[in-house]
Order: sequence, then C-alpha cells, then structure tokens
Amino acid sequence: MSRRRKMPDRTQLPSIIKIGVYEYELIHWDPAEADAEENLGRCDRFNFDIRVRSDIPDSSFAEVLEHEINHACWHAAALKSKAAEETVVNRLTPIQMMARRDNPEIYAWIDRAIAQKD
Repeated sequence: MSRRRKMPDRTQLPSIIKIGVYEYELIHWDPAEADAEENLGRCDRFNFDIRVRSDIPDSSFAEVLEHEINHACWHAAALKSKAAEETVVNRLTPIQMMARRDNPEIYAWIDRAIAQKD
C-alpha cells in the first residue's frame, strides 16, 4: 500500500521569491488568463512576478514553478539568448527536480547549510 504524504497547501507558499538581488512575487495564475497566453507559467522580468496556473496538480505546479524560477535565475545571471534560454531551462528543470526527489537527504542538508547565518 502506498502512503503519500499530504502536500502543504500551495496557496500558503511565500508570496516573495528571492532570486539574486531581485524579489519576484509568486502569483497563482487564473486559468482563463493562462489559457489566453497559452502557458502554464510565466516569469516576467520587468514586473518581477512569477505566475503559475492555479488549477494544475501539485506535481505539475512544482515543475512549472521550478521552471519559472530557472528563468528568473537566467535573468539574474545576465545570460543572453532567449532561444537558448528556453531550451536550457526546459531540459534542466525536470532533471533538477528528479535530483531533488531522488536525493532528499542531500537537498535537506543543503537547505539547512544555506540557511545558516555564519
């Protein structure tokens, strides 16, 4: 029998995501607005918001959120080429998420280590 842990309510996630020197607002995106843009998520580097469609399952929400955070990281690192950006972010996001899933002890340690105030 598989026991799945109940996911925390994603509407309770912090509303601010810090990426480098920038602060992005996390917006739970209305499905009709997402449909109009034909996207599950969007990272707006000019208004500093990250939108994720609100009606998708938690696992999809997590992947889209990680994907959009990667776009914000690309911007914070001042990398170039929009076409290459989408390719890199599309390819890295699921691999990074699998690494987090498959190595929970490693990532929990990393999270604790970076939370330290030396």
